[in-house]
Parts: sequence; C-alpha cells; structure tokens
Amino acid sequence: MKVLGLDHIGIAVTNLEEALRFYTEVLGLTADAIEDKPEHGLRIVRVNIGAAQLELIEATDWQRTMQRHLPRQGPGIYHIGVRVDDVDAALAELEHQRVPVIDREPREGDDMRVAFLHPDAAAGTLFELVTHRRKKP
Repeated sequence: MKVLGLDHIGIAVTNLEEALRFYTEVLGLTADAIEDKPEHGLRIVRVNIGAAQLELIEATDWQRTMQRHLPRQGPGIYHIGVRVDDVDAALAELEHQRVPVIDREPREGDDMRVAFLHPDAAAGTLFELVTHRRKKP
C-alpha cells in the first residue's frame, strides 16, 4: 500500500453552519458547498486548507455510526483521511496483514472510493483510505 499523503481530517460538529462560520470568517478559509447526504445520515462541508481539506460533518440520523460517536466522544476530530494509490489493493494488503478494517469493500463516493480501518488498527484513531477517481495534487 502506498500512502500518497493527507487527504482530509473529518471533524464531527453539532451545528454545521456555526462551525463553518469559524473556519471561513475567523480563519479566512474557503469552503465548498454544503452537501446533504441523507443516505448516510450526514451533512458535510469541505473546508480548503492547503493541499488537504477539513471535512466538517453534522449528523442528521442519530442511529448511524458517526452519530453514535458524538454522545460518547463529543465534537472534534472524528477521522483522518489519507490518500492511497489504490484502495482495493490497500484493503487486500491489510487483510493479508490481518489489520482490522471496518470496510472489506470500498464505499463509493462522488469522486472517490473510500474504506475505513477499525480504530483498533491505529491506536484508537479511525482512518479512512481514499482513492480519488480524478487525480489530486
């Protein structure tokens, strides 16, 4: 598996608009449009910060995994997304190494394929492997 770099840091928030104001008005960063993801029970906005992004994530369906995170952990860093050259090959290699994963098959995103590693694999940190369909710098 080849890690190409940091893709994004996912941050769980309780109020997306309020959190976004801090990043855009106080820090002066730019953001993409807010995306509603009802199939995942989420609202997401990506904030641009250099070559990576901050992914602000608000729960809309409290029965899903990320939504169960907030009551236990509170708002803050939820996961770290790293770019890999091939998410399928990465999962096969991790399975061979017996690394605990959440996703045995990649999830399809708008312009990417992703898979999550179990937090037990990385000392309690949830990692997301990301392969973009179009190349990012």
